[in-house]
Amino acid sequence: MNTYLRQSICLTAGLSLLALLYANLWGDKELMTMPIVVSAVFQLVTCIAYGMVWRKVASSSPGSLPTLYLAASAIRMFAAIATVVIFLFLVDNKTAITTFVITFLTFYFVMLIHDTWYFVKVEKKIQQENIN
Repeated sequence: MNTYLRQSICLTAGLSLLALLYANLWGDKELMTMPIVVSAVFQLVTCIAYGMVWRKVASSSPGSLPTLYLAASAIRMFAAIATVVIFLFLVDNKTAITTFVITFLTFYFVMLIHDTWYFVKVEKKIQQENIN
């Protein structure tokens, strides 16, 4: 779990730095600051929560891990939708909304790919241990 959290935090920090670099070089810093902050905080909170639940399930009932992966992805998706909808209600500027959605979805999909890759790797390792 520590590896997952470390990788998630580093990936979120890297994405944030790349987004800030983009905002400084080609974008509007004021327009992109809020989307970057919200996206990074959302990813950190969900990754930490995911890691804590994963640790608990892995120690109490490891057979339930595949169900956890599916449920956690669904919960994260609904939380992401709720976050975007809340932002839509709070902001009137169409450019700000577009910037937020693009930034948020970029963070979301990169982290989704990371989670999928990481947990497929973990499952393969568990299956190899069960075979041997």
